[in-house]
Amino acid sequence: MPVRSNSLKSFLSPVICLCLILFSIIQAQGQTQTDAPTPTSPPATPAPATPAATPQTPTVTSETVQKRIEQLKEVKDLSEENQKKALDFYNQSLDNLKKTTDYQSDAQRNIESAQNAMQRLENLKAEIEKLNKQPALTFTENQTLAQLEQQLVQEEAELEKDKAAAASWDEEIARRSTRQKEVLTRVTELDDRISELEKQLKLPVPADEPAAVTDARRMELATRLSMRKAEKPALKSELTVYEAEEAIGFPRMNQDYLKLEVKKQTERVDALKAQIKKLRDREAAMRVREAKQQVFETNPLLQPLAEKNQKYAEEILELTRKIETTDKKYSQSTKILEELRKQFDQTKAKEDSIGLTGPIGLMLRSQQANLPDIETRKQDIEKYSKTIDQVNLKQFELDDAWADFPSVDEKFDEIRQNSSRQMTEEEELNLKNIIEETLTKQKEYLDTLIRSNKSYFTKLLDIYTTEKQLVKETEAYADYIQERIFWIKSSPPISISEIKQTSHTLRWLFSPTHWKQVYTAVGEDVFSNPVIYFTAFFCFLSLLYLAYNVRQQLRIINKEIIRSSFRKFGITARVAFLTLFIAIVWPGFIWFIAWRVGSHPDVPPFVKAVDSSLRQVGWLLFFWELIRQICRPLGLGESHFGWYKQTVLYVRKNIRWVIPISIPLLFITMLLHGKEVDRTQDLLERLFFIALLVAYTIFARRVFHPRSGLFQSIMNYNHEVWYDRLKFVVYFLALFVPCLLIFLALIGFYFTAMSLFHLIFLTLWLFLVVILFRAILLRWILIHHRKLSYQQNQERLDAFRKESLESSSETNIAGITTEEENPADLTKISAQIKKLVNASMAVILLVGAFWIWGDTLPAFNRLDSVDYKLWSTAVEVVGEDGKVTERLEPVTYLDFGMALIFAVFAVVATNNAPGLLEFLVLQRLPLEASVKYAITTLARYFVVLIGIFVVFSTMGIGWTKLQWLATALTFGLGFGLQEIFANFVSGLILLIERPIRVGDIITVDDITGMVSRIRMRATTITNWDRKEYIVPNRDFITGKLLNWTLTDSVNRITLTVGVAYGSDTNYASDIALKILTDHPLVLEDPPPSITFESFGDSTLNLILRAYLPDLDKRLVVIHEIHTAIHEQYAKAGIEIAFPQRDIHLYYENKSSFIAPPEIQPTESESQNLPEDK
Repeated sequence: MPVRSNSLKSFLSPVICLCLILFSIIQAQGQTQTDAPTPTSPPATPAPATPAATPQTPTVTSETVQKRIEQLKEVKDLSEENQKKALDFYNQSLDNLKKTTDYQSDAQRNIESAQNAMQRLENLKAEIEKLNKQPALTFTENQTLAQLEQQLVQEEAELEKDKAAAASWDEEIARRSTRQKEVLTRVTELDDRISELEKQLKLPVPADEPAAVTDARRMELATRLSMRKAEKPALKSELTVYEAEEAIGFPRMNQDYLKLEVKKQTERVDALKAQIKKLRDREAAMRVREAKQQVFETNPLLQPLAEKNQKYAEEILELTRKIETTDKKYSQSTKILEELRKQFDQTKAKEDSIGLTGPIGLMLRSQQANLPDIETRKQDIEKYSKTIDQVNLKQFELDDAWADFPSVDEKFDEIRQNSSRQMTEEEELNLKNIIEETLTKQKEYLDTLIRSNKSYFTKLLDIYTTEKQLVKETEAYADYIQERIFWIKSSPPISISEIKQTSHTLRWLFSPTHWKQVYTAVGEDVFSNPVIYFTAFFCFLSLLYLAYNVRQQLRIINKEIIRSSFRKFGITARVAFLTLFIAIVWPGFIWFIAWRVGSHPDVPPFVKAVDSSLRQVGWLLFFWELIRQICRPLGLGESHFGWYKQTVLYVRKNIRWVIPISIPLLFITMLLHGKEVDRTQDLLERLFFIALLVAYTIFARRVFHPRSGLFQSIMNYNHEVWYDRLKFVVYFLALFVPCLLIFLALIGFYFTAMSLFHLIFLTLWLFLVVILFRAILLRWILIHHRKLSYQQNQERLDAFRKESLESSSETNIAGITTEEENPADLTKISAQIKKLVNASMAVILLVGAFWIWGDTLPAFNRLDSVDYKLWSTAVEVVGEDGKVTERLEPVTYLDFGMALIFAVFAVVATNNAPGLLEFLVLQRLPLEASVKYAITTLARYFVVLIGIFVVFSTMGIGWTKLQWLATALTFGLGFGLQEIFANFVSGLILLIERPIRVGDIITVDDITGMVSRIRMRATTITNWDRKEYIVPNRDFITGKLLNWTLTDSVNRITLTVGVAYGSDTNYASDIALKILTDHPLVLEDPPPSITFESFGDSTLNLILRAYLPDLDKRLVVIHEIHTAIHEQYAKAGIEIAFPQRDIHLYYENKSSFIAPPEIQPTESESQNLPEDK
């Protein structure tokens, strides 16, 4: 009896609740009917409205509005603007009436749904009971494979429909909680809007508003008021349905029903697939048996046909197995994808509901660990893509085989021709019948093979698409988790009360059972693989012995390479390898132990934790040991990289104490991190982690202290270093980072602190690798610099010893220097290469830091999101069907930042890449200086173009956009920038065609000088007065140009010598010719020549012509020839005439002539006068 009473109460409770809900609905409906306006007939024609609005609102129908629209068209005195305004009001009224009808229908439907909620619940229970009693799907022997496959397609479509219904109802359940809040808010808003509409209807009509517009406007207000009044009960009835269904548990019951439907339909699909698999296997096996039997029983003449049938049968069997395997994988992938999507949606809903709390963080971390392996999936996608191509190609081959399938007569004629004997008519008839039967069977096999291949192709496409969707969803979910998990507390703040909870962690850590598991695992592995351990033990002892010998070798080697004249980079590479070898001995031993401890797949959790801890410890030990070995006395850092002795010793000294402290602390921390207990009980783990950070903080304080640490030791050697200004910043960061991690661990963000610690450790590894790589590159540059300097010094010394006059450079005439003249200026080139190396290392650091931190910090990801886009750009994408389509891609702040980095690097590369090219390549090639200059200049232009292309591509401005810009610039260059563009193109022609070269002596526009540099716009010519002329490049291409040294440096000098009238010209010519032929710099071929060419006013003009090998001594030769002619002519008594003038004076009146006064000679002069005879 009590049981019955309780059941009666449980039944009456929802019934009473449902009655109360229905009573409230009826009451609300009655109130709505009371509030409805009373109907009044509209006027026949639009009439002026009365000044005072009536409180009653007439009932308006669609017919009424349509009549008013027709009447509006007949109004003559209404302007077009007012007519359009009234028409808009009427159209809005029609829309309001439609919505009113919809709201009323919704309210009625909701009322009916609330009233029959119990009935629907009972129907659901009956349907569930019916589904539970539904028998399993059975099959008959008469059903063929084609019928089952067709039925499978239908059942799978039904399954997808059921899944969609279940997913839709799940979304509806999740939506209802939010929808209820929205409805309540909307109902409150509707009361205010209804009051506002009623006030607007009571307002007086504006004086300047036409009557037709007033009537239309009031009708729109009335219909809108009716719509709002109808919307309110519709919303309330919607809430009533939700409450009624929730009271009786209808949503969960319907959810169970839909899930059961999906389950039953899945069972039907699985049963069909199993039956199809069974039939396929049976038919494939039967075909193979028949084909094999036919091979053995067939006439030898028909053996090839039978073998082909067997081949088709075996291929069908193989395809059947592949289809089954692929279908199984497809089902698994589909299930994983559905579960992942469902989990993703549920996680979002939970976050929206309760926010980012501690439990959400634990859930996200658990889900992050269980996400599908993306890399494996991507590899599978590549395999599926290749397989799809192969299957598609196979399909073409099968279609060709079907199209070229031979007829019976063709095959019979072919076999008869190949037969070695003549067959009788009866044998031919029997053979033809067998051929027909065999070909029929073969065509059946081929048809089955084609259909199976198509089915396999379809399955491959399905799993390929599903895998791609799974990868995409997994990446989106991983990004979602990563952006949120970083900022969620993983533990409560450290407090005294938590210390009492550490007993369980201590028991787990020091449990004899756990350490016995490690001992057992190692012992079993040693017993199972004794060869591996024996080999490892022998190798380790050998490495220790070799490491000792290597240290001795390094001391001897490094003492020799300290000399500044050392020029062998191979020794540096050898020392670097040996240093790496010494540093990896002990970490390698730890990694070997970790590998063997975790080698068994079924090891206990504690053994897995030991394995993971040892791996992390090995990397930390390798990091510190590598730095320590580099900083050893006379080691790689001091002897090869040029690091200061006091600095490396100071760093090595501090590393000695940090290694034995940090290694055990990290091992225990990572070991506790791997325990499988409640993650909220991690106090002991956090304490060891904090102790590790404290040790690093002390190390950072000692090493990076501005006055007593690393910087001070550097300043003792070099007082003018730029990083002296940054020592306080580096010191602050070195202390701030570990202190920040300690603070995060204390307040409960332990997962965040651990993640940051891991990322910082990777960043330090990146810094170390970049620093070592940079140091090795700079060492190579220094060694190469020494080699080239030594070679140049040797060349100068040889030239000085030989005292060769022919070794003068063409680019040092009259003291004029060109850009490539100074072959010994290797310091400048080395400085350029160092700048390029530093810029490259900076770019590597930035890219590496982004690669390390980008997936963790949401700030980086947000910069690359659509929300932070600057603009969008259209890119061409090749689809899976091979068609090229355009798609808009956002250009974000991250893209802009990367473009800035590339731009800075392009500028640095433009200024310094030519120096690297000359340092590495051009110095080794037997090229002229002008050729080297042209190559480096073109290389600079090439780097500029590459930089522009990369920067613009990063910003989404590809060639498809630049070509329009190039077209516009072409028109612009044709007008405003014509001269500049012409000069630029002419400069390129000068560098490629090389009509002039740097160092050539040219004459252009009466200017003679040497080409000292060729730039993008103009070329510099330095004349003999050391004045520089800037000549536009266009003048060299379009104007006349004289190049004295383009192809041949031989030049001719022309000298004019005038002798007095009465001189023997032949004798004078012989003397001058002998002077020319005796001069050492005058060429014999072509020979010098002298011609008597003219009679001057005072002289007989002799023209001397001689050829010189180059222009270097031209002025000197002219000077020497002139001097020799003057001296030889003076000795020979040949007068070199000078201009003379005779003046004759005539007077008309000779008496007026006054003789000049006679000058009396002095006594000394009179004594020297000759006697008059």
